[in-house]
Amino acid sequence: MYSGILKVVYDAGKSMEKKPALYKNKDEEGLRDQFLFILETRYEGVTATGETFNKNGKTDIILKYSADNSNLFVAECKFWKGTTEFHQAINQLFDRYLTWRDSKVALLFFVQNKDFSKVLETVKEEAKKHPYYRKVNNHKGESSFGYIYRLPNDEDKEVFLEIILFHFDQK
Repeated sequence: MYSGILKVVYDAGKSMEKKPALYKNKDEEGLRDQFLFILETRYEGVTATGETFNKNGKTDIILKYSADNSNLFVAECKFWKGTTEFHQAINQLFDRYLTWRDSKVALLFFVQNKDFSKVLETVKEEAKKHPYYRKVNNHKGESSFGYIYRLPNDEDKEVFLEIILFHFDQK
């Protein structure tokens, strides 16, 4: 199901790139809601919510199994603001929002830079420099990169992290 969720998010974001009216002048929450709108109606027996409390804060997107309320997917959304904030976003997701049972996660970056290719290369380089990084895990597209990271307090707990970037260059 994780692969399916990632495909829905990636395809929706790529479609949005072609329709500036969907992202122009939107803040992070407005963009997040575009993805929630699709995810809410996509999966039976799953609830999708935004700004939902998990562990020590409110993450942007959570999909939960309705039957037992367990987390299926956790995602955080950010505007791209460079490498320092890229690493801070990883720290925020892993240090504040993930419990030991959360192993399928994503970071969605909304990139306004004109040189999108340079940002993609930076992400591929910087993702491997983070202290929680373990290995590459099957990149799924031109701007969707899969990794295996570890939890901060458990060297043996693997977390599947997808970093997905969208080029929303019109402010």
